[in-house]
Amino acid sequence: MTSKTSETLKPGEARCPGPSTHDIVMADAMPPPPEFMANHYDYLGSADVSYDAYLSPDFAAREEEQMWSKVWQMACRLEEIPKPRDFIVYDIADTSILVVRQDGGSVKAFINSCRHRGMQLAKSGARGHAAMIRCPFHGWTWDTKGDLKSIPCSWDFPHVDKTEFGLDPVHVDQWGGFVFVNLAVSPPPLRDYLEVLPDLNLPLPMERRHIVYHVQKTLAANWKISVEAFLEAYHVLATHPEGLALAGDANCQYDVYGKNVSRFLHTIGFPSPHLAAERDQAQILAALGGEEAGLSLKLGERARDVWANHLRKIRGPDLGVDLSSVPTTQMMDSIEYYCFPNFVFFPGVNFPMVYRFRPVPGKVDETIFDLYFLAPTPEGQETPPAPETIYLGLEDPFIEAAGMDARLGFIYDQDVENLRQQTRGIRSSRKAGQTLGNYQEIRIRRMRETLADYLS
Repeated sequence: MTSKTSETLKPGEARCPGPSTHDIVMADAMPPPPEFMANHYDYLGSADVSYDAYLSPDFAAREEEQMWSKVWQMACRLEEIPKPRDFIVYDIADTSILVVRQDGGSVKAFINSCRHRGMQLAKSGARGHAAMIRCPFHGWTWDTKGDLKSIPCSWDFPHVDKTEFGLDPVHVDQWGGFVFVNLAVSPPPLRDYLEVLPDLNLPLPMERRHIVYHVQKTLAANWKISVEAFLEAYHVLATHPEGLALAGDANCQYDVYGKNVSRFLHTIGFPSPHLAAERDQAQILAALGGEEAGLSLKLGERARDVWANHLRKIRGPDLGVDLSSVPTTQMMDSIEYYCFPNFVFFPGVNFPMVYRFRPVPGKVDETIFDLYFLAPTPEGQETPPAPETIYLGLEDPFIEAAGMDARLGFIYDQDVENLRQQTRGIRSSRKAGQTLGNYQEIRIRRMRETLADYLS
């Protein structure tokens, strides 16, 4: 908290009155390393941000040509292609990419297009295993390294040099068990692009996790509207009021590390600053589920510490991992990292989600939203293969998805309805753009500035 008065504050310096997320977390019985909670914020201006980016097909075309063709994008998890010659198709805008596991365990990626007549080699959304890559149209065949091996009626193609007709390669790299692709001719190293992410010191690193649930849904909103809805906790007050008793929102911490990576961290087990009535620690523990679990508070204990310790004891054996050294914030808080343009992940234990957002080709108001849940992989055990994807259409609610936690499904459905209404409202607006908060919506402003850099 700053000691300055509102009259002397410069733009971007104002913060929610009361305890900050940093104050709350660093007072935990098991706090994270201080560098994990370090603040990274720069004021980026207060000008309105244009609505045109959400509405214009021409803008979407510029994104495809000047941005999607140059950025690193998460194409899949390694457990989705666990064995040599396993493959998965990743589509972005009008480009389709074939990602293939190699015999030595490495990964290659290719443009998903036959060098004969352009046929898609594997269908969009496909995942499977193939000894060879064979075009379903005429049967031209490549090995999984991308080398052309056979042409039916090769006598009719004396002009084709097999050594020059390998599949068109795409740059590919890995971090944290995620496979990234980049369509640029000479992209920056992935490690540089990810900024602080490769140096994260997590007690349960992302590479030691695996997918346990994956649902893909079409959203009725532009991909940027969809991403931005998940980059701030400012909406919790109006959209998710049932969570205010246990979730920090207005005092959420926002960090911007560079052009590509940002973070928010908001606490669980500490009531929203919006609530006027104070709650004692016993009431908070009861709201968390302490009574049902038979928990009680000793003198001086905080509810979030008692609940986090309870989670360590019950979730550890359930997951098959030792959680005894996981800091309270990483055990139970909502910690979200975003990497431009469309990759979001939560490194905590209680909120283990990964998001990915992609535009639907030709439809500026629709987005493909991938929602993954990850679990730690027990030490010494093989990573299990990824489960089948559950698909939801525009009108299919999350709460009805097979296997979806009902409480989370309800929350995601609240967010989805916001996206639909926001899109309609933006199309109706006579105002040219959105007016963002200087602090709580800083991640949106940083995202849009990075996008503008690619399109300028």
